[in-house]
Amino acid sequence: MNSPTAGIPPLLIRAYRQAKFIVSAPDPITLFVGKSNKELSKLLIEHGVTTAAFITAHNPYSHQFEDADNVKAQASLISEVDGLGFKYIDGYGQDVAEEWPREDSILIVGITESQAEALSDKYSQNAFIWIGTREAYIALRLRRPIGLPSAEDLQDWVAGLSSKQASELAKLSPVEQAWLMTASDEEQAHWLSPADWDLNNPWPLAKPDGSSMGIGTELDRIFKIIAAGQVSMVR
Repeated sequence: MNSPTAGIPPLLIRAYRQAKFIVSAPDPITLFVGKSNKELSKLLIEHGVTTAAFITAHNPYSHQFEDADNVKAQASLISEVDGLGFKYIDGYGQDVAEEWPREDSILIVGITESQAEALSDKYSQNAFIWIGTREAYIALRLRRPIGLPSAEDLQDWVAGLSSKQASELAKLSPVEQAWLMTASDEEQAHWLSPADWDLNNPWPLAKPDGSSMGIGTELDRIFKIIAAGQVSMVR
């Protein structure tokens, strides 16, 4: 059970990172965490802003609520955004496989990060999507700490790793292991295979916990971070 007093399960954070977030106007724009979006960048420029937040009031702390409760909470969120004077665009969030119900959401343009945090917390959300620059880099903002995986989740994950990867995993702290579980398969393979690292090749923009990297092809990394407008997901 994902309790508001406990940390967010790593596999739930991974699901957030792999989800799609659809902005519904004027033509649908699909956002993915960790990517910049040119269409959204154009939209921000048209509105004369450099920031936006994609927020829902559905399913507090990722517990499945009744449709009527979700509709009521979303209406309350929209009313509050109207009261703050921000423009917003309807949208929804959903897993890529579309196995789970959509969560109605809104893209709030021009909002500050602190205001987005306050709204996310008021409506008991684990996270929201933050866009902090005109380049429209899509960042996941967690509102609670990561939790440690269950013994079963950890066992299932380790069972799918090679012996070398499992050996590298054993060198990490429990919290580092938890963060690595949230990353994509490609990133996991990278971080668990340090003997194969080629410093002349592009590296991920950030570590699995969202903090900026300090190793790799430094100039290439810096240029990428500047171009993307990336900021850390943990502060």
